[in-house]
Amino acid sequence: MASRGSVQALSPQGLKVVAILVALLAVPLGWLGFTSLVAGLSHSQAQLFLDDWGKSGQEPSERAWQLTTNAAERALVWYPGANAVYADSLGRAYEWYKVKLPFGHPEAEAARRQAVEAYRDSIASRPLWPYTWTQLAFAKLRLLEFDDEFDLALKKAAELGRERVRVHAPLAEIGMIAWPSLDAEQRAATWRSLELVLRYEPRRAKYLHQLAKEASLYPQLCAALDPELLQKRRWCREQ
Repeated sequence: MASRGSVQALSPQGLKVVAILVALLAVPLGWLGFTSLVAGLSHSQAQLFLDDWGKSGQEPSERAWQLTTNAAERALVWYPGANAVYADSLGRAYEWYKVKLPFGHPEAEAARRQAVEAYRDSIASRPLWPYTWTQLAFAKLRLLEFDDEFDLALKKAAELGRERVRVHAPLAEIGMIAWPSLDAEQRAATWRSLELVLRYEPRRAKYLHQLAKEASLYPQLCAALDPELLQKRRWCREQ
């Protein structure tokens, strides 16, 4: 007699049912793995281009930009569901289209609007990620759209980014570029962002120092930031 803990052998009919169930599960799981693999490879291809452009600062060629956006779009199409990371990369790819053109230039408007849409999709899936909020604010700036969405993007990026220099450096840049369109609270937030960058990563603040001068905001900067910090970093000595 078999013990109570032993497992009885399945009948041939039972084995057939199990085999069918395994096969039915294997097909969708295999397809899911395949589509995820295609999406991942496509995203990696796009990210390689984006990383290279970010390091060089050079505007990509039309062909390179098209290859990158195609790869970023393919990643989203093949991925089984929403993916905030892939959507963010697609937005960044669109932003690189003729990136040297002035803000509000009609030739780049379509791509910049697609960037905004991609960032919206990314935020919908990952609303607490400050970097995408920052990118959304930049994309709106490039369109010269200083609306409620722009205001919300600035606010969310600052709140969620808190002490992250990689968030506040672009926020300070956006603020100084968009200065005439900002209200008093947003202008104060711009100086807070700049002060944080200057305090913790003074090398990163150098281009913001130059931007303040180019935007004729240097006197306001010198009056707004912590005097001890300014003295320590040797800023505003000519004031």
